[in-house]
Amino acid sequence: MVALNLAYTSQINPSGASPVLTRAQVWAGLQRKIRFAQEFVPVIESCKVLKDEEGVVTREVKFKEGQGPRSEAKEVVRCWADAWVDFAQDDGTHIRNVVSDGPAGDDSDLHMTYMFEFRFPHIQEGTEEAAKEHARLKAMAKKAVESSIDTIREMVKDGRITS
Repeated sequence: MVALNLAYTSQINPSGASPVLTRAQVWAGLQRKIRFAQEFVPVIESCKVLKDEEGVVTREVKFKEGQGPRSEAKEVVRCWADAWVDFAQDDGTHIRNVVSDGPAGDDSDLHMTYMFEFRFPHIQEGTEEAAKEHARLKAMAKKAVESSIDTIREMVKDGRITS
């Protein structure tokens, strides 16, 4: 079995980004992402909420063929407002979306990090297959963070996110 752990961070409001997103807007976007993951992450084909109660969402996501770590996943999602969202999958995979401050400490210097803890029982540590999967997932992580930020910005522009 191989465990692949990786993280990717991107600045939410790089120079020239418009509009500048506030922490409240980013948090509203992450709340929407819990229920409509396919709008934010290109490798996700669909997201079905199975249960939504007391701040805990159980959902099933399906990945586009050959693009996700597997074809589908059942997840239990918990939030710690307004800093992170935690996705625990039924196979032990764990994903966290974190919003953090940069040195300036204001909305102009927000960052988003996605952390991934993948488990692959069918792949052996140190193999070429493990290296290929790590490279693929690293590219997916970058795309997931950046597309989520881009989607939140578009939703603010078109009025779907107003906070």
